[in-house]
Order: sequence, then structure tokens, then C-alpha cells
Amino acid sequence: MSVQVGYLGIMPAFSPGRERPATAGDGDATLVARAKGGDEAAFEHLVHAHEAEVYRVCRRMLGSPEAAMDAAQDTFVRVFRSLGRFRGEAAFRTWVYGIAVNVCRNVLASRAHRTAARTASLSADGDRGALVLDFPDPGLDPERAAYGRELGRALETALGLVSPEHREVIVLREVEGLDYEEIAAALGCRLGTVKSRLARARAALMAALEGVWP
Repeated sequence: MSVQVGYLGIMPAFSPGRERPATAGDGDATLVARAKGGDEAAFEHLVHAHEAEVYRVCRRMLGSPEAAMDAAQDTFVRVFRSLGRFRGEAAFRTWVYGIAVNVCRNVLASRAHRTAARTASLSADGDRGALVLDFPDPGLDPERAAYGRELGRALETALGLVSPEHREVIVLREVEGLDYEEIAAALGCRLGTVKSRLARARAALMAALEGVWP
């Protein structure tokens, strides 16, 4: 495989949320095996399958859509270059999340980004018994829609106030819906560390929210 032109040299420009072609029933494992063998179309399908979630993580970690776009592109460049070293100990999706988080960590650690204003947009369907991040459907009722927008802005601000370490575990759990084992694999830490970090992260987010939400 060779990177030539375009997003990764083998596909159209990145555009989160656009419709994607079907993968003809191939799962990630099959596509990874084909991509390792030099099948560029298989790698394109992998990107098509996961680019929206990667962009979403980067957007919530970094705040800026432009920074998130760059980070998502960097993530898939790294995936492309590292695919031969992927051994399948974790799901491909989990492995990609881990790369995306590391890319975002690097961006957040850079001096230029530390001096920039950072916010993050957060929305989710809720969690299995924990922190619920749910917004009213704007089409249901104008009053509820206004409430949802205000709460969304408050959560956006609160998420930007917590540490990157807390932000990443909140995003992976509350937004992306990864289970604890998947988060541990993505972040390269123990299961117990994930649980304790998530508990502290939820507390930090709620404390930050109290300062920006009446």
C-alpha cells in the first residue's frame, strides 16, 4: 500500500457524518487481514466504518472542529502506518480509539494548544446506571429545546474545565459507550484504574457543571 493523494492517499476527503458505502458484509477482522495484505479498498472501508466515531472523540477532546479534523486525519495516518503491528488482542475499534486518544493527548500537550481557548461539545444517550447526559429533542417543544441548548452549552464548558485525563474517560464511557474492559484496552491501563478514574472524572464534571449551570 502507498499513500499518494487525498485524505490518506486512497480515499476521498474526510467528511464526518456523510453516508458511506456498504462493506459487503465484511467485519473489521476480515478487512484488517485484507488491508494488511495490501488491499487499499479494505483499508478505505475500515476508515469509512470508524471515521465518524474517531472525529467525535477528537471533537470532544479538543473542542475545535478544525483541530478535531486534523487529529482524526493524524489518527488514521497512524493506523495506516501501524496496521502491520496490530495483533488483534483487542477489537480493531478499541485499538483505533486508543490511537485517537494518544493523538489528542499530544495536541493538548502542545504549547500552541495550551494557549488556545478550548471547549468541547458533549451529548450522549446516557449510561447504564451512571451519569446521564441527555438532551431534549429540539423538535418536541420550544421551551425544552431552549433548555437543551443551555444545558448543552453548560456541559460544553464544564467538559472543557476538567483535566484531559478525566475528559478522555468520560468521552469513551459516557459518549462512545465503551465498557470498562474496552476503555482499559484503549487507554492501556488496568480495569480498576478505569473504574476509579471514571468515578473521579464524573465527580469533577459535576463539580465543574455546578459552576456554570444554575
